[in-house]
Amino acid sequence: MIRSLLAGAAAAAMALTAAPALARIEVSPYVSIKSTKTVKPNAKDKSKENETVAQRKEGGIRAGVSFFSLMKFQVSVGQNKLTTTQKTQAAKDEYGEIDYGKDLNMSVDDPAQEIKITETQRNGKASLIIDPSFSIFILRAKAGVTATQRILESEVTGQAKVTKTFGPTYKPHSGFGAGVRLSPTMYFMAEYNFLHYKFPEIEPFEREVAVTYSVSF
Repeated sequence: MIRSLLAGAAAAAMALTAAPALARIEVSPYVSIKSTKTVKPNAKDKSKENETVAQRKEGGIRAGVSFFSLMKFQVSVGQNKLTTTQKTQAAKDEYGEIDYGKDLNMSVDDPAQEIKITETQRNGKASLIIDPSFSIFILRAKAGVTATQRILESEVTGQAKVTKTFGPTYKPHSGFGAGVRLSPTMYFMAEYNFLHYKFPEIEPFEREVAVTYSVSF
């Protein structure tokens, strides 16, 4: 999956750099904080709801080709890891994609039993970006597709550890940002991105705040 995205970026770069006056290649390390919110009914008071927010810190690298001064094609690869411990009767996948009972062999017979889940996400993104500039300031709008592979390792006391891989799945993403150009070949960018994992529904979505330091050549 990730190799195919990078191969696509390389092919685009080779095609566009044939016109050096129009094309520029960029390489950007990034870090981000991603969060999803899960809403569950309150077990004691049905008129109330409990909210749980899961946060993931992700790091990775981006590569892109800019052309026509405003437009850019960008691919990125990144990875994050999150460990949670929940009561088996309340444990639920925040994205609503995985059935813990069926897919991870989780039993809910003991209400006091806990399950520890360590999830590793590998994400590859392909995006089309518009970057208008105003003096040293840059604005950004983007849209594209995210490919996600999820590796879940579950541990329950007295039971064998279960490790399973899910995906990749392909979901649309969008975002916007603002940055400052530090030199003709370097800039700093802060972005607010959305993964629309219930597409075509707009909500719910995963939020991501990302910072990028980019060098072009």
